[in-house]
Amino acid sequence: MTAVSTPISLLWPPGHQPDLSPRLSARAIADLDLETLLAGLGGAGRRAKATRAVLLSLCDDPAVIAYRQDMLADLLAAPELVADLEALLPLVDGLERFNYLPAAGQTPLHEVVWRVGQLESYVTCVQALHAALTRPALALRAAGWCALRDRVMAIAADETFQHLLRDLPALLQQVRGVRSVTIGVNLDDQLRPFEATLLAINSETFSGATPSLLDAIFGRSKSAARWTGIAPLHSTRRSPGMIPGVDTENPLLYPLFRDLAEVLKQVSRPVARALQHYQQLNTGFLGALADELSFYVGGVRLVERLRAARLPTCRPEIAPQAERVCTLRDAYNVALALRRLTHSSSADDMVLNDVHFGPEGRIFVLTGPNQGGKTTYTQAIGLVQVLAQAGLHVPARQARLSPVDGIYTHFPIEEQPQAGTGRLGEEAQRLHDIFAHATPYSLVLLNEALTSTSPGESLYLAREVLRALRRLGARAIYATHLHELAAGVSALNAELPGDSPVVSLVSLAEEDGDAPQSFRQTYRIVPGPPRGHSYARQIAARYGLSFEQIDDLLRSRGIGDGEKGWK
Repeated sequence: MTAVSTPISLLWPPGHQPDLSPRLSARAIADLDLETLLAGLGGAGRRAKATRAVLLSLCDDPAVIAYRQDMLADLLAAPELVADLEALLPLVDGLERFNYLPAAGQTPLHEVVWRVGQLESYVTCVQALHAALTRPALALRAAGWCALRDRVMAIAADETFQHLLRDLPALLQQVRGVRSVTIGVNLDDQLRPFEATLLAINSETFSGATPSLLDAIFGRSKSAARWTGIAPLHSTRRSPGMIPGVDTENPLLYPLFRDLAEVLKQVSRPVARALQHYQQLNTGFLGALADELSFYVGGVRLVERLRAARLPTCRPEIAPQAERVCTLRDAYNVALALRRLTHSSSADDMVLNDVHFGPEGRIFVLTGPNQGGKTTYTQAIGLVQVLAQAGLHVPARQARLSPVDGIYTHFPIEEQPQAGTGRLGEEAQRLHDIFAHATPYSLVLLNEALTSTSPGESLYLAREVLRALRRLGARAIYATHLHELAAGVSALNAELPGDSPVVSLVSLAEEDGDAPQSFRQTYRIVPGPPRGHSYARQIAARYGLSFEQIDDLLRSRGIGDGEKGWK
């Protein structure tokens, strides 16, 4: 038989050792809303777990990323192949169920039936995959698909496989053709059964009695068929006896079923001998690829869903890691888009933003109004990086980025009294841990960090963090309401040497009147100096939180009166 020992991976090119060690912490997974993205990639159970492992491993090898990008490109150009592979996955699931060997103590017959079923499922999968990868006019260019196609073609053309194709129908007929047995029962002079024997093995099943028992006995029913009984059909009581399904308490049935087991064992012997020829078939080879197939099918379906909503996606250009760049045009938060698409087929209100990490600025201080999109923008950059390094398309019209060796996040969390450190102590510890592990090739995403103390102390500590980020040289975003922090970036750049400048970004808002609610968030993020306020008063007024609004509310409830005093 053709050798198939050399493994084929659809995720790792030849010569690359698979490494799915997670590089994202549970905190980063939550901060980036990565679970929403994973749900958007589809899959369930083990398949979803495998996709999750690929994303969390944050591959930073350009050769591996390019290998996966090529694989995805072939699928995006061949929707029929995607449909074929999607239909194949349940068949592979069926094959994988045979990876669990029959329980100990099973008869040779059960083992033969199990092996024949495994071979039948294997043939079905090979034929389905062969048909998918050899479709007329299918132009495969990716090395992984070409290697898989050649392997499957070699298996299908192999002499052993061809023999199996010829032998399998007869083998299936032998093990599955036994549908019933005919039993002869002798009666004593009181018409009581006292002896029984097996008369025949049949390929048909029996059914219950005809409407009239006497008609059946005396042959008066013209509709009575050969396999119709003259009494109701009875089932044996299940019991944990020596032979499955045998009532060991019945002195007549036990030897009868024992004889039946021996007869069926003899039926299975020629099948078992025939199966010896196929012991070397590697039926597990397809199961090992199923998780990888599911990963790519999910990647294609994600792109199709986003494009159907008129949102751009693209294959990112992977820049050298040493460049520490990330340039995105018309990028958006894919998790937010997926959440909106669960309720609507359109995402026309999604705001697209540009991103430019590079020599002109690698550390962004992002300010702007409350609910102005700062968190969404910060999160979006992390999600783009995860998708790109998995080898998938990213949510942007155009992208060029360097792989990172880790993504470190610091988003607000609920205070944990049991920690005994207080809110500020907890924040400080988390930031310390980031600097203990991050490198110049990492991505650091800080969202409203160090807000648990006084404004003056928060500003002082935030400046210290920015100085450390500049010294580190990593790409970073610091989303904050500390406008003074953003206003001082020029001084900070002048104070410390380094090739990672700090720049100010601002979330734009439009003012269109003098009313308390007279501003509108645009969710547009652009370079520029801070605007000096976060529109907290206006937002509070929208929710009825001005003094006048609360005073009117209390008066309407009869609780307070400014002239008469409290009631």
